[in-house]
Amino acid sequence: MKLPEVSTGKIMQPAVITAFGGLNHNLSAGDGELWDMTNLSSREYPLLRPRGKRATVRTLGIPQGLGEDGKKLFWADSGSFYYDGAAKGTVSPAQKTFAVLQGKIYIFPDKKVYDPAADELADMEATRTGWTAFSDGQLYGVPAKANTVCVDTDLTALGFRAGDAVRLQGEEAAGYTYIPENDKTAVIREIYVGMGISHGETIESTWLRFDENTFVLDGEGRWTCALAEALPAGDYRFVYDGTDYCFTTSAELAAGGSLIFFADSISIIRYSAPGASPTVVSSASTGSTGTLLTFENSANPYAGRVTITREVPDLDFVCVSDNRLWGCKGDAIYASKPGDPLNFNVFDGLSTDSWASETGTTGNFTACCCYQGYPLFFKEDAVFKVVGDRPDNFQWQPYERFGVLKGCDRSLAVAAETLFYLSPEGVCAYTGGRPTLISDALGRDTRWSGAAAGSDGLRYYVSMRGGDAWSLFVYDTRYGLWHREDASHALGFAFLGQKLYMLTDEVSGEGESATAYGALRRLNAPWSAEGTPEASVAWSAEFADFFRFYETTDTASQNKKGLLRLQLRCSLEAGSSLTVKVMYDSDGVWHDAGSLAGAKVKSSFNLPMILRRCDHFRLKLEGIGDAVIYSLTTVKYAGSNLQ
Repeated sequence: MKLPEVSTGKIMQPAVITAFGGLNHNLSAGDGELWDMTNLSSREYPLLRPRGKRATVRTLGIPQGLGEDGKKLFWADSGSFYYDGAAKGTVSPAQKTFAVLQGKIYIFPDKKVYDPAADELADMEATRTGWTAFSDGQLYGVPAKANTVCVDTDLTALGFRAGDAVRLQGEEAAGYTYIPENDKTAVIREIYVGMGISHGETIESTWLRFDENTFVLDGEGRWTCALAEALPAGDYRFVYDGTDYCFTTSAELAAGGSLIFFADSISIIRYSAPGASPTVVSSASTGSTGTLLTFENSANPYAGRVTITREVPDLDFVCVSDNRLWGCKGDAIYASKPGDPLNFNVFDGLSTDSWASETGTTGNFTACCCYQGYPLFFKEDAVFKVVGDRPDNFQWQPYERFGVLKGCDRSLAVAAETLFYLSPEGVCAYTGGRPTLISDALGRDTRWSGAAAGSDGLRYYVSMRGGDAWSLFVYDTRYGLWHREDASHALGFAFLGQKLYMLTDEVSGEGESATAYGALRRLNAPWSAEGTPEASVAWSAEFADFFRFYETTDTASQNKKGLLRLQLRCSLEAGSSLTVKVMYDSDGVWHDAGSLAGAKVKSSFNLPMILRRCDHFRLKLEGIGDAVIYSLTTVKYAGSNLQ
């Protein structure tokens, strides 16, 4: 007798995962995504594999910042600046911001510059305080009125140069005239160092030449006799302030220049153009012997003590764009002269001027960088893009929302031509328009802070704090996946020679014996012998709850499941090990489900596991050493909503 066919459905149903997702610390995480992890990477995506080994390049004391100039690494540590591993000079104990322009390294907030070619660490600013003379002079080889400042110091040795914008600030001094109108900022057009006379003594002097009529001269106290013709040797006399004076020259004085009588020193000085060596001709005395000469009253060159300063703004954050050093402080943006980061106060109305602007918006700037050829300045709630090619058409364009979180200026890094950074809402990606959030996978309720980041060109590495714990995350731009490496607290990154370096702040020991130190580590560069590599990498992968992994219909998703078998396919390097643990129905208890150990050579394994019946389960893999997870297979049967 022919019996009717009875449909029993598919009772045994295998399912295979061969593509493993990244980190997704949310309840919406799907099968194959990871709720938590340690030291995993995307380097073999879609397979699952631990990160590569790191190497310790150097141990530091108190790390203060890391950078590179395209040739060598440099950093600050314990109040010293290091270039290529060698100490070059002292710096303040604060964290550093670096910028590299024309091969030189600019260090803030110290306002110092290191020149690798000259092997010299110097101040960006220059200052000198002392007796100063204002007078007529020359400019570009022709006479000029009220344009010259003369000091009894070699200002070039202090770092002053032609083209510097300097601030002059005088002070009252007994016996000299203080002219407030000479307190100003002006640009040095020419500078000459030679021998001069001060109170009758020949000393090394510097003449600073500015634009004509830059200064005001007081017109008292100095008497001059112009030598239109040669003055023969002999006795001479003149009248000053109703008193007869006389002096003697032992040799003929050539035409040109002048004789100057300073009443305070009672000396006759032959003085030609600035740069020539002045000569003390004679000391004058009272008397009426000799040929009468006419001395005319001229401007007193002395103005007392004057401070001359080339100033650099106090900048919180700096970057380089279009051959200028850019920076910001508070609500102000500054740009140096092109090619001259020492000058921020040159305003001649030329394309080579400095530039400054305030936005007038709420809050202070929190970061800046150069991206796609434009300087970008960030507040916590806005991005300001500076456009234009010269000071007269520079302007900033604001994009509201998603700025850089305060204290996270080091989170800015470019990977795959996209700029990433930490905002108050999370990690953002910026490509030139409005920034977008990309960090929901790290946990929507977590607030991050203290971020520092770097890039190897394709991956964005960011160390940041969530609550009291630090994490180093990696975002792979090729796959849009996040992975967590470990609890590294990074202070900075540098990418040099296809190698990514990380500067960390670490602690050894516990309690009262804990000691803080820093380390310079190389990440994922096994082809280099630089540094001391790790012995092995300990890693873990905790999968999100498996619900949908076993679903076949909407009804089945509500039913209990029975797991006949779970099978893990992997390979282990020699000496590596792997343990599998399972948690059922979120009861908080991890149960051992199997383990593997690498043989003497690399081997592949299939690990079968028998799991108990449950509504859902969670899987954790823990390993030491290199491993590759190829697939995860389950065979299940469906039950009812009760059993």
